[in-house]
Amino acid sequence: MSTVYYSNKHIEIVKNGIEAISKILNGKDTSEKESLLFCLDRFLDPYYGYNLPHKNEIEELLQNVIINVNPIGVKEDALQLLTDYCWPPFTVLENNLSKIEPELLPNVKYAINMNDGT
Repeated sequence: MSTVYYSNKHIEIVKNGIEAISKILNGKDTSEKESLLFCLDRFLDPYYGYNLPHKNEIEELLQNVIINVNPIGVKEDALQLLTDYCWPPFTVLENNLSKIEPELLPNVKYAINMNDGT
């Protein structure tokens, strides 16, 4: 079992914009990815009142985390952020279903179809 935390460094990464966020999420350091995703939860949650000017880019980045080579736990965290704080369409996911691991596919399909029936 591991513990994931974020620090002021991660908060600054989010505040510095999409390039800084992308550098971490597209990087190789799994623990940094986990920490930044945990930090993004704070910034995406409407309860805290943040209004990120680059939210659409973050949504696309989260989708790319899910379809690219990453540990399942990182992909699950990214998918959780999408389903908790974002709304379809998730075009990157829709266009790359063949890249989704079988264990994630039901939740990815749920995310893609969250607006069905509304």
